[in-house]
Parts: sequence; structure tokens; C-alpha cells
Amino acid sequence: MSSDRPNILIVEDDLGFRETLSLEFGDRGYDVRVGGSLAEAEAILAGGFRPRFGVLDLRIGTDDGLQVLESTLAVAPQARCVMLTGYASLATAVQAVKLGAVNYLAKPCTIKKLERALWTDEPDPKDVAVPESRESLARHEREYIEYVLLQCDGNISKAARWLGIHRQSLQRKLRKFSP
Repeated sequence: MSSDRPNILIVEDDLGFRETLSLEFGDRGYDVRVGGSLAEAEAILAGGFRPRFGVLDLRIGTDDGLQVLESTLAVAPQARCVMLTGYASLATAVQAVKLGAVNYLAKPCTIKKLERALWTDEPDPKDVAVPESRESLARHEREYIEYVLLQCDGNISKAARWLGIHRQSLQRKLRKFSP
């Protein structure tokens, strides 16, 4: 590995998207390592790879991308990691930033936008989208439920008590809004 080439860890479960990211970053001069699961990412890190950058999917099959973020920053605290997700929510964005992600982007996003997010803390004004319509009450409810679940470590019964509703009602709401 050349020391003058920035290195990057890409963890994405979608094989086609993972290969595209790998090729794009490789063409831009990065030393790229890729994984499709938490176990693969941890094996790469255990092998001595210390990434300068990380592009991490929030949901990697049944694995949690936030765990990959924690593992990456444990061995490379200087790494600048961006979380990518197809299921963006305020709760997961806040959690990712609290854990050390420098940015949180919803899929799809351009490679240019992704690379800019890795290198700078300043968002490009062109990337700030003005919503064309207001978010629905259901969307806000779902984000709050996700926030409560995070606070309760995923415990449905505890989250239902926090929300003041029956456990079955919470489970129905989660099924209704599942991605």
C-alpha cells in the first residue's frame, strides 16, 4: 500500500453498488478495501488495515452499520467515515454522528457528493435540498419511534412502556412502516 494514496474502507451489502464504489474510488486514486458484512469489515481491520476514510452502509444485511463505524474508529480514530442509507431517519443520523461519523447521506447520492462529504465538514450549498412538500405526521412518528427504540437498545417492551402504548400496538406500527 502506497503511503501517498488515501485508503478507504467500503462496507456495503449490495454487491453491485459495492463494486461500483470500489471502482470509482480506485479510479480516483484510493487504495480500496471492501466488505459486505460486519464480519468481513472486522477481518479487514484485524488484518492491520487502518483506513483514512470509510463509506459504511447503515444496514448491511442483518448487520448494523453503526457497529462497523464503532469498530473502524476503535482501530483508526482519525478515520473520516460517512454513513450511507436507503432508510434515512433523524434518529439514526443523530446516532451515527454521536458515534463519530462525519456525515450521513441518503442513497442514491453521486460519487462527487460522497467524496466531498469524506474530505470536508462544510456541505456544498447545492447539496442542501429544499423539501418540495412537508413531511407527513406518519414520517415524524416513525422517526420518533426509531429514536425511542435506540434509547431502549431495541427492546420493544421497554420502548412501548416509554411511549405509553401496548407492545402489540408498537409492533403493528413497526410492521406498517417497515422499509
